[in-house]
Amino acid sequence: MATRCSGKKPLADLALPILEEQRSAIRKSKAGPRRALVLLLVQALMAVHIAHWWATGSTMSPLEPSEGMQFSKSGIVNAGLIFFALTIVSTLVFGRWFCGWACHVVALQDGSRWLLGKLGIRPRMVNLGILGAVPWLAFTYMFLAPIVQRLLHGGDLSVRATHLTTDAYWSTFPSLPVALATFLVCGFIAVYLLGSKGFCNYGCPYGAIFGVTDQLAPIRIRVTDACDGCGHCTAVCSSNVKVHQEVRDYGAVVDPACMKCLDCVSVCPKDALYVGFGAPALATPLRAGVKAPEAGKLSATLAGLALLGAFFAASYAIFLDFDQDLALIPGAGRLVVVLTAASLLVAAVFRGKAQRKREYSAAEEAFLGGSFLLSMYAFRGFHGAVPLLFALGISAILAYLVVQGLRLLYSGEISIQRHVLRAAGRLTSAGTLFAVALVPLGAVWGYAGWTRHELRAAYDEGMRSAADEHFDSAIAAFHHVVELDPGYRDAQMKLASLLCDAGRLQEGIAMFEAVVARSREDAEARALLGFALFQSGDAKRARDELERAVGIAPARAEIHQMLAEVCGAQGDTQAAERHMAEARRLDPRIGN
Repeated sequence: MATRCSGKKPLADLALPILEEQRSAIRKSKAGPRRALVLLLVQALMAVHIAHWWATGSTMSPLEPSEGMQFSKSGIVNAGLIFFALTIVSTLVFGRWFCGWACHVVALQDGSRWLLGKLGIRPRMVNLGILGAVPWLAFTYMFLAPIVQRLLHGGDLSVRATHLTTDAYWSTFPSLPVALATFLVCGFIAVYLLGSKGFCNYGCPYGAIFGVTDQLAPIRIRVTDACDGCGHCTAVCSSNVKVHQEVRDYGAVVDPACMKCLDCVSVCPKDALYVGFGAPALATPLRAGVKAPEAGKLSATLAGLALLGAFFAASYAIFLDFDQDLALIPGAGRLVVVLTAASLLVAAVFRGKAQRKREYSAAEEAFLGGSFLLSMYAFRGFHGAVPLLFALGISAILAYLVVQGLRLLYSGEISIQRHVLRAAGRLTSAGTLFAVALVPLGAVWGYAGWTRHELRAAYDEGMRSAADEHFDSAIAAFHHVVELDPGYRDAQMKLASLLCDAGRLQEGIAMFEAVVARSREDAEARALLGFALFQSGDAKRARDELERAVGIAPARAEIHQMLAEVCGAQGDTQAAERHMAEARRLDPRIGN
């Protein structure tokens, strides 16, 4: 029989929002303070890393998973790639431990949840259905799409350079205002509206691969026969895992959302939970006597699969629209097809065994997906101030708010966390305020979307004019693009090149310098800046920039070739021959 607390219903039978009055019966977690200390130490180590760079001018390249994109795009191995690879491999053994014990974004969300708790606010997780696929979409776009594109065009996965140190540590990170805005959106706002792990569930690309590999890990939280289903474990889980239900049905926690925080293990009054070795989640069957969930109708399953496939395809098309390195390569449509098919396969195999109550109809989920994509199209890169992860957080939140606003039109009961917006079919004062607030929000969204549309139209016009050798028209079009979005790196690069080709060297040099100032590790921008300086007669500074570009991207044959030409013009024959020989080694077509 289930343990009873305060003479009331078993906790296993209660929905989590009702557990407030029962919390006094749950013992304090010993794992929580330990994990908080570890997360604080992680932040301290990050601060030491930055301080070392400030003090010495050079340090180990950032231990940030996003740095692994340099290998995907250019074959460059750095400390971030090695770190990310090691965490993925360790997850294959220990499960999804990194998110719970070492992620600075989880620390941010946990801190946000703690502060909200001090205000008496305990955010409820919302199930946004199809948007649960967003983290995998982001991971695939960031890390796999460039690799797939290289392979589709006859490339290989060879290592072209190793950069374990850097003197431009901060070059790949956003500015302080953008970072603070990201923390606010992906931390407090996401936690308050979407639940304690809101960004993890609907935005984090790194959590996607950890969630997949977790299902292959043999080490996970398991249960003994001492468990009586009291539900204390579920009540304290900040990852929204129904621990008591999973250990009852499977004998282990199989939900890939489990971050191995160990709060559940610590609070179990029977000490029935433990971390142990056994079958991975993917191979863990239901326990004897447990009834399998009823399968849905075939028509509904096929409709859901079609909706997911359409969402994958549309998402990749929009993501690639922002990445000219991928989108302009012949066969971009084929890339979308390959990524969509692969993602559907991953979704089918690694969808997990967790059973979550569906909160939205199929039509509402389609609206959620469409709203998310429209927001990504409008806000990503907006005025050079909304990077990918920030845009993912904004878009998940906006999609949720828009669908809640849509429900105001037809739903009898609707709320956002504890705020009741509509009750018994009537709009409340909170609902009226919410509806009014959607108007300026929609106006900003519409402005961002129209700006993006105008930007794309001007960009495409510039590309057509350049192809037709109407250079004045192309320059005018790209000038308009840069006015609309001063941070659009690709448009700035094309404008700078066109200006130089038109003989307006100083204007072109100034535009290249603007790109380099924003991203000091941009080898292509530095190389083209160096060559423009060489054309202007400043050979000394040209050589400095090209040598810096070679240091950043030593496997780029064309940069060695440019540097060889500059060295030769300076009379440094030995250096010119050395760089030309390296260019020919990297690309045998040079000089033939």
